Amino acid sequence: MLTKKKKSNIVYGLLALFFSLVLFFNANGSNFQNSIATSEVHEETVQDVPVSIEYDSDEYYIQGYEDTVDVALSGANRVQLNAETNEETRNFEVVADLTNLDEGTHDVPLEVENLSNSVDASVEPDTLTVTVERRVTRNFQIDTQEFEDRLQDGFELDEASISPQEVEVTSGEETMEEISRIAIVSNLEVINENISDTFSLQAVDENGEELSTSLSPQTADVQLEVSAPEKEVSLSPSQVGDTPEGISDFDFQLNENSATITGAQHLLDEVDSLEVPVDVTDVTEPTTRNVNVEIPSQLSSDVNTVSVNITPEFEDTEENNDNTEETGDMQIPPETNNDNNGGIEGNEENPEMNTPETSSAQEETEATEESQEQTEETQESQETQSSVDEQLEATQENEEETER
Repeated sequence: MLTKKKKSNIVYGLLALFFSLVLFFNANGSNFQNSIATSEVHEETVQDVPVSIEYDSDEYYIQGYEDTVDVALSGANRVQLNAETNEETRNFEVVADLTNLDEGTHDVPLEVENLSNSVDASVEPDTLTVTVERRVTRNFQIDTQEFEDRLQDGFELDEASISPQEVEVTSGEETMEEISRIAIVSNLEVINENISDTFSLQAVDENGEELSTSLSPQTADVQLEVSAPEKEVSLSPSQVGDTPEGISDFDFQLNENSATITGAQHLLDEVDSLEVPVDVTDVTEPTTRNVNVEIPSQLSSDVNTVSVNITPEFEDTEENNDNTEETGDMQIPPETNNDNNGGIEGNEENPEMNTPETSSAQEETEATEESQEQTEETQESQETQSSVDEQLEATQENEEETER
């Protein structure tokens, strides 16, 4: 029979064994989970990572290399991997060491430095091809030929102002010998107006190909003054709009009869006159209007608006003038001498006297009377027209005084 003390020891022993087993399985489970987590590798590719080149920049000038590469990162620590992927938080850099290289072209291995131990990296490409030259510096004048070559047909470059007029160029000794000129970079295809702007600069060879150089400054302020071909043409008024009733025509007088137009020569060759469209709608009395000159596109004119005196011509004026002309052509025969011929009445009383000659004289007399009546009517019409003309002249004078 077990004593009470032995029973207590057995219970305590069982409890100790139980807790030992719990601790054992708990520890093994954590290690198992850690082994699973450790086996999960994450990958990220970072593109366009700058290459840091170590060399003596006071003695040498380098060129002909790609200044960025792609870096593939991998690691089990997701947090650390994300930190290296982000440009703002990354610690690593890609380095090319040229400190022990002489002049010439070399393939230099690329190394990743300052990378976390929990992250691996591979660079693509893993080498850098670079040309090392002796460093030299010279001054060059800026060339304006770029603008002269792009002037539109017929235009001339009157003045070109560039600030600064020369730049300091740093490059390799061999490259410096290939420089033909310092060109102005412009996207202008055709120059047909004055220019005031800032443009980039580049050193080019005799074929116009850009060379690897360092320019100071890299831009220039350019002001160009160009002149265009000119041509003097006439101004031609034309009637537009609806003609009011009772008016047959209009007379137009311009304060300017010619204009000077400017533009491309091939466009000037197609123009001999500029049209001035005058709207006569509701014009029933002499008036003056300002009218725009029609100027073809891509051309300019020193006269854009003209003052036009508009004088209407009435239809009855033409009819009266026709009557006047007909009357002027008609000859008035001399008056019949009643004493010598016995008078027209005497011939009517004496039928025997109504000979063919007498009848002819009577017809001439009647024609004379009709002609006299027409003459009187014509004179009245002329007086009326004269009065109208005087009124028109007075109106024009009043308008001119008003304009003055």
